[in-house]
Amino acid sequence: MGITPVEKEITVKKSIKDVRSDIVKQIENMKGKIVKNEGNYIESDFGSLLKSRLLGEFFVSTATLPKKAEINLESTGDNETKVKILVRDTHKYGIKAGYVKKYEKALQEVVDSISGVLK
Repeated sequence: MGITPVEKEITVKKSIKDVRSDIVKQIENMKGKIVKNEGNYIESDFGSLLKSRLLGEFFVSTATLPKKAEINLESTGDNETKVKILVRDTHKYGIKAGYVKKYEKALQEVVDSISGVLK
């Protein structure tokens, strides 16, 4: 049973430079690890696969579950930026039956935290 990635698209009245800055600051506040930040693309890892495997998914918080955020920025003119956020589970092994809702909640929390700084 797979975990459905969470996607969100939002357009904000800010330049790409300002949006990128806001998103990077928020990722750092969320203790995310920025893997790539180039051009109009930001990729970040969250959580800990090691902790999730050692302690068990039942016992760790949603923040600890391993996940990846991919953010694409696109200028739409008039100082507006379209932001596309995709967050997916990165724990590929094991059976997640019984933990699907917890993973989906964890993914949604990341999307909400990132998009929350753009308003």
